[in-house]
Amino acid sequence: MNVFTYKAYVLTSSVLNDSKALGAFVDAFKRRHAADELLRAQQFFGENEERAARVASLLADEKSREVYRSLVQYRCRRERRFVNPHMQPKKTAYLDRDLIVPGESEVFIDVGAFQGNSSLFFQDVCVSAGRPAPQCVLFEPDPFNYGRLQKNLPKFIKRPVCYQMGLWREGGQLGFRPGALSMSRIESVGQGSIRVDSLDHVLEGLPELPPPTYLKIDVEGADLDVIYGAQGIIQAYRPRIAIAIYHTNEHMIEIPEAIHAMCPSYQLYIRHYSCMEGETILYCI
Repeated sequence: MNVFTYKAYVLTSSVLNDSKALGAFVDAFKRRHAADELLRAQQFFGENEERAARVASLLADEKSREVYRSLVQYRCRRERRFVNPHMQPKKTAYLDRDLIVPGESEVFIDVGAFQGNSSLFFQDVCVSAGRPAPQCVLFEPDPFNYGRLQKNLPKFIKRPVCYQMGLWREGGQLGFRPGALSMSRIESVGQGSIRVDSLDHVLEGLPELPPPTYLKIDVEGADLDVIYGAQGIIQAYRPRIAIAIYHTNEHMIEIPEAIHAMCPSYQLYIRHYSCMEGETILYCI
């Protein structure tokens, strides 16, 4: 739902005093929105069938290829039977135990850190495996989430480096919609604005930090821009990457293509962590 559609919905809802009428309006709006999403997916994947097949061929195991093809089918048909067999525990998203083995000196870059949940979970994974606690660098632009993140700092064994800012392909100011918890996002017409920069440029300012070993990226639709802003790091150090590819139909193709073009030596895997189209993660190892 774009910002103009959302505002129209809120305005219309405000003048409907009858609860039944309001409920019927909301139901109709949801059905129309779902129908529009389905049509867009069918059109996009129909026009890009060869590209999707190429992405599937880049994946490193049959499980990833099966998950990927099933998720494309789900987006085009909205039938749960395509998703249900592939759901994995949500807590393990970004840190799939079958794919990720913690190393001795992990430097974990958490882009879209929310309240520190993924970084703390990775810390638990490392310590449970008998490895040292990771050094974490966290990026979270939303004021509420960043405040909660600050309250979680005592839970870290090594004090993390925290930035209240967004990452992008370059520096600047961008529109932002705060206050949506884990769904705060960059928008062309936002309620406010945030400072953004590229990961390459930010880490240049941390010369004492060892090279990153793991990038986790989930930023509600700006994920591809973050990758372009981290191209130098990816090509120089080849960190493992766990990145969300579910926010748009386009990202299901464009993100694997972009990462493969930057670093063809990556082994690419896909895992899925919800009963709908959300929480699809591409692992680059």
